[in-house]
Amino acid sequence: MANISTFEHLPNELIIDVFTYLQPAQNFHSFFYCSQRFRKLIKQYVNYSRHDLDKDIVRFSTLHSWYKHLTYVNGGTTFFLIACKGEQDQYSYSPWMCVYDSIHWHFREEPFTLTDKRIEEISKKYPVKLTPSFHPFSVCVRSSNCAALDFIQQYHLEQYEILAKILDLYKIVSWFKDETRAVLKVAHENEFERLKKVIHQAAESNKLHKLNISISRSIGLRHISAEA
Repeated sequence: MANISTFEHLPNELIIDVFTYLQPAQNFHSFFYCSQRFRKLIKQYVNYSRHDLDKDIVRFSTLHSWYKHLTYVNGGTTFFLIACKGEQDQYSYSPWMCVYDSIHWHFREEPFTLTDKRIEEISKKYPVKLTPSFHPFSVCVRSSNCAALDFIQQYHLEQYEILAKILDLYKIVSWFKDETRAVLKVAHENEFERLKKVIHQAAESNKLHKLNISISRSIGLRHISAEA
């Protein structure tokens, strides 16, 4: 009787190659509960998509005009990254407008709870602070207060030094002069790129600490339940 080979007989190298043709959610849904071997391979080799994360960053930055409620005080407003099935709700009163397939990153403020307390603990270990410059299409940094100027000095020293020279020249705080707006525009663009890097680092830290568990469990059920 001829021997019959199955997918599980394939070497790890070929199985990992198969993973590259599928989305992370598809890999988890198809293979995570097949065997201990597949589970280990998925945890080790299936990564989140940085391209998809960037799309979630842009989407959330314009969602609900969140940036209007952010601050420069104490380095920004604190959020936490959580991987879930489906996009973050666009409107709380109309969640059906969201895309419910594939894995997406959600940005949550405290208080929030997860059904899996291990994942909740991990998520809260890696906060990100977002500033008004999180809006990618804003004209310039909102800098009409001392907190914003202090923030620019701390994180964008080159632009701060140029601003200081301009303000010293005019002897007044004039944010509407062309020279000032040009410098603020550069600071805004640099700040948005800085925030993207911070979010990428937080996402990578989550992944390295069993984020895959969260993703695999979220395939069948969105596990976030935000407290009122």
